[in-house]
This record gives sequence, C-alpha cells and structure tokens, in this order.
Amino acid sequence: MRIAVQMDPIETMIVARDTSLAMMIEAQSRGWEVWWWRPGDLFWETGTVKARAKRVSVKLDEAKHYETLEEKICAAAGFDAIVIRQDPPFDMGYVSNTYLLDLVDTLVLNRPSGIRNIPEKLSTLAYPDLTPKTFVGRDLDAIEAFAQQFDQVVLKPAFLAGGEGVIKAKASDEDFRWRTSKFLEETGKEPIIVQEFLPRVKEGDKRVFVLAGEPIGAVRRMPQADDFRANLHAGGKAVSTEVDARDREIAKRVTPLLEREGILFAGLDVIDGYLTEINVTSPTLVQELKRFGGADIPKAFWDRVAALKK
Repeated sequence: MRIAVQMDPIETMIVARDTSLAMMIEAQSRGWEVWWWRPGDLFWETGTVKARAKRVSVKLDEAKHYETLEEKICAAAGFDAIVIRQDPPFDMGYVSNTYLLDLVDTLVLNRPSGIRNIPEKLSTLAYPDLTPKTFVGRDLDAIEAFAQQFDQVVLKPAFLAGGEGVIKAKASDEDFRWRTSKFLEETGKEPIIVQEFLPRVKEGDKRVFVLAGEPIGAVRRMPQADDFRANLHAGGKAVSTEVDARDREIAKRVTPLLEREGILFAGLDVIDGYLTEINVTSPTLVQELKRFGGADIPKAFWDRVAALKK
C-alpha cells in the first residue's frame, strides 16, 4: 500500500505524543510507503488534484524522528489511502482544502465532507440532553442573560483547538460585559460558545476514542492546579482511565452521525458525563492510551483501512 498523511509540518511533531507519527510508524511497519504533505501543498490543476509530497522513513526518536527519502509532485488519486490529520483552526483554508479532497478518487479518511459537516464543538448542539447548558451566538445582551443563570460560564471560540482562547467568567463581575465584548471582537464574525462551567473538570476531561463506531479506549486529561483547561497544549496531564457506561451511552448516540458522515476515527470529549466536543480532524492521545495498556489504535486503524481496500 501507498499511503499519504495530510498534516501539520513533520518537523513540529512532539515525538512522545504525536498521533500522526504513531500512525505513520505503524503503516511503515507493514511495509507500506509513507508520504506526507501540508494542506498548502495540495492543489488542483486542469482536472487533477495533486500534492507536493514527501516520502519519509519515520521512528520514535527524539533526536531524528523522520528522514525524507524523496519529494515530488504526485496525483493524489495515486495513493491507496489519504489520511487528513492537520489540526484546527477550522477556517476557510481548512474548508477549501476539503473541497479539493472531495474530488480525489481514492479512500480519504476521515471523509472530507464529513469533517465539514461535523464542526467539532458546534456538532454537539444536536445532542442537548448530553451536553452542558450551552449558548451559541454573538448577541451580548443574550449572552449576559444566559450567563446570569450560572455561577460561572466558559467562553469558547467555535473553531479553535487545544483550549486556545477559552476563558472563564462570572456574569456578576463588573467587567463581564467588557470582557465578553473583547472576546467577541477578537473572534471576528463567528459565533462564540458560552457554556455553564462544570466544576468537576478538576477531576479531568475524558477523551473517548471511537473507531468504526465502537468506543475502544479512553484517556483522562487532568488540568494543572491553577487552570481549568485540561488540554495537553494548555499544560494538562494524561492519566489512565476506562470507558464507562455513560461514555458508551454517548458514543452510541453519536455513532449514527459518524457512520453517516464517513468518520472512521473520532475522539469524544466528556467532562463530568457531559459531551463537549466531537473531534474528527486530528484526534490525539493514542500514544498515551497504548502506554497505559489500552488499545493500539494505529494498528486497529490500519487494519480497518486494509479491509476497506480489499
């Protein structure tokens, strides 16, 4: 097999925890050719989608985790499978790239249209009984009225990741309207997400991995003592945990959406039993899961891909 991974620059990988690297190493171990490109390396030219691609050798080595073996412009359809793995922001650059990948006549995972149709934070609005109390919009008076129902709320940009831009606030604070106005200004024209603050986030934010509709493992992210964000990018720490009955209930509800939209691999974020995100762009933490004795997701992922190609 000849596979390609569309992702962020390979040189920026955090070797000890990068999921894309683990997936590439597993593919390589099967004797497959492993290529990669950045989203900006993909282009359409007179009827063909192409990419300036690099074939690499990869390993879990902090000193040198990759070696470029060749570089050339390739027709994207010439690969047996393409895996989309670049991180948000889920902006128009990201969206435009998925339109190009829609035109490629090969297996693309997750399906580009599915990634478009499942914005990671906003897609949870289809399940209001599974989520914290939530407001989405830009009306300042309405935001304030919503926030007054709770002791504290969390304000989130809709299309960023890793806890970036997320803040906590109280409607009773004198500067609440000013802080919210600044938040709206910095966000631009996009709606923001306002949610009731869940104090039990101090006990962790669980990432539940769903592969082909089945919850196959989970990792809990613990926030630092002085922060409420549990994302590893924000200084959180990964710890071992198990998939529980509530996680399975949530996964069962979300699975029809994932299957309909062609999402093979997803990560559901669950805080205190509430669904907060459906990650479909580049779910992470699979190295941590394996170190904790959990499922080998890269192996299971490529087993599924190989079966789909038969």
